[in-house]
Amino acid sequence: MNIKIVNTYLMQSMLLIALLTVLSFAWMWLTGNAANMLVAVCISAVFQLVACMAYGFLWKTVAASSQDSLPTLYMSASGFRMLAGVITVLAFCFATEDKTAIRFFVILFLIYYFVILIYDTAYFMKVEKKIRHNG
Repeated sequence: MNIKIVNTYLMQSMLLIALLTVLSFAWMWLTGNAANMLVAVCISAVFQLVACMAYGFLWKTVAASSQDSLPTLYMSASGFRMLAGVITVLAFCFATEDKTAIRFFVILFLIYYFVILIYDTAYFMKVEKKIRHNG
């Protein structure tokens, strides 16, 4: 496994999260909902950054030690990200009583989550296809 593939994943995922954050701040500015959206944007962006970086570094480790375990890593990491996302959303819902803030948070968190999920799926399908074609 080429470490460049993992580094490319990390760079592209960070750029995608940065783009989502800039778009979220632009939407906040245009709609004037800064009070409701600022915390939602920060938590969503940080959650995805931490998840992508952990995923990338774990991928490097597994790829270096046992490439046969990569399909298991893809599935388990996706399941763990989903569990961590559910816990994060529930924690936010229990921490605040403002229904508008909760609604903005859940919507924005899901947008970040699904955009990164689609990116991860497409990226790993491309990588696996390339590995099978070359190997």
